[in-house]
Amino acid sequence: MAKESKIADATTADLGFLRTELHTGLTLARLALNADRKDKTDRNRMNARKAYDAVLRFAPRTMLTQDEAKEIKSRLSELKSDLQTLGEDL
Repeated sequence: MAKESKIADATTADLGFLRTELHTGLTLARLALNADRKDKTDRNRMNARKAYDAVLRFAPRTMLTQDEAKEIKSRLSELKSDLQTLGEDL
């Protein structure tokens, strides 16, 4: 039973990580889209891309319910669209 509890805790932490990365990535991408200086745009775009890449790397090994997977996929799609608008080749 302790093993099941550890797995559940890990899954909850993994989901939290994915949500946090997506929230951060979307925030940074939107800051980049609205920045008035190229250096701010570039910095925020690059960091948003790092968040996108982290989600792509960790999501496949995270046990998600159907609803959680749908949520992650939807937000990842939003982030991808913002990054493409910023000129990222995805």
